[in-house]
Amino acid sequence: MKRALCTVMVMLLMLGAMPVCGNASEYHTETIYFEDGSYLVVEMLPSCARVTGSLTGSKPSTFYNSDGEAQWKVTLTGSFTYTGTTSACSSSSVSVTIYDSSWYVVSKSSGKSGSTATASVTMGRKSLGVTVQKVPVSLSLSCDASGNLS
Repeated sequence: MKRALCTVMVMLLMLGAMPVCGNASEYHTETIYFEDGSYLVVEMLPSCARVTGSLTGSKPSTFYNSDGEAQWKVTLTGSFTYTGTTSACSSSSVSVTIYDSSWYVVSKSSGKSGSTATASVTMGRKSLGVTVQKVPVSLSLSCDASGNLS
């Protein structure tokens, strides 16, 4: 009996530490179009919150040329804590994935302020060794006191 009770207690502790992921309704995208026909798709991925009041969310943004071919992706990731009355960003990072080798990172930085994670990236494209295009991307990810990301 003690062994069964101990097993149940361990299972309950493990369940309490598991992430509770948001539903599909939290997922949404925004598309930004450029004059040359290229576009940037900014996604908001569902967050995974822990019972302890912390969560991590990400905002990937993929750039497509006018033919609809993915060129690169910038992803802002932020970790947050929330209590029901306050929230704070505990860390922020940005990563870049390049799909077309003519593109390169001109600059990138990430930061945090209050309950917001931020990233600023400028991508450049070279043709015959000369930069012919630059695309700046600024992203932010905020968490409210209830653990909702926006």
